[in-house]
Amino acid sequence: MGRHKTIDRELLLNAAEAVVLRSGAGSLTFDAVASEAGVSKGGVLYAFATKDELIDAMLRRVMASYDHYVEDFLARQGDTPKNRIHAYIEANRNEDTEVIQRAVALMVSFMRAPVFQSETSTFYKNLFSMFDASSLAGRRLRLALLATEGTFTLKGFGFYEFSDQEWQEIHDDILSLLIT
Repeated sequence: MGRHKTIDRELLLNAAEAVVLRSGAGSLTFDAVASEAGVSKGGVLYAFATKDELIDAMLRRVMASYDHYVEDFLARQGDTPKNRIHAYIEANRNEDTEVIQRAVALMVSFMRAPVFQSETSTFYKNLFSMFDASSLAGRRLRLALLATEGTFTLKGFGFYEFSDQEWQEIHDDILSLLIT
């Protein structure tokens, strides 16, 4: 009786990310992932039945550390609109350059996927619906969210290279001027 081989999904996700970051989303095929991971195409298909399933797993993995940080913050501070935006800012502050660049590359690569577009749109609708933008407090939360997204975008696309100190100061300013 033969031993069942286990397929390491993390290894396959690492390989898929390497393919996308090196050659672009158009190069993401089961053959390319298999070659990168050193496994058979059947092994990749065993772990991910469809390309959409593979892409979904890639995107969810990138967002998992953000989600974990936000949930931990809310568990400690309470889940209010103000705390949720605060947690979002802190999660952004704590992501390293490589994670931000990887997230941006994957998001841009797959932005045309209807499922990803829909989920992303829903994510932002939910964030923006948490506060009343007709109040000063709500407008400040909106600005804090937009400022955080702007810094993430500038860093992620490599449009501006923030020093570590500058990155921390920007997030401190967002929090002190708009949140606290």
